[in-house]
Amino acid sequence: MGQQLKQALLNAGIVSDDKLKEMDREKSKERHLKKGGRVREDQIRIVCEACEKSAPDVERYFHKNRLIEGKEWLCLRCADEYQINDEFRATAQSTQSKQGLFIRQYGRTKKI
Repeated sequence: MGQQLKQALLNAGIVSDDKLKEMDREKSKERHLKKGGRVREDQIRIVCEACEKSAPDVERYFHKNRLIEGKEWLCLRCADEYQINDEFRATAQSTQSKQGLFIRQYGRTKKI
């Protein structure tokens, strides 16, 4: 939405400031989750499929945890929360992982 339209809606009392912020969050989340026509192999994922938040430490896990079945791209926090062993990690795309700073709280950290 344009700034003038947002301000006009706020002044008229039709939409609250919280509602506008929520709409902006939803729009940016939708942009991050939108799958493109072609996904390059070297394309970096930044959205966790479990918590649906963007994070710099999202990695791909081939796990068998039934609580989050079908969700492969997990952030570090969700992987630790759902106790996904690091042996199931298939990628090393994050900057922390590339620099050797990727450290798991649950179990041993796999060296890739």
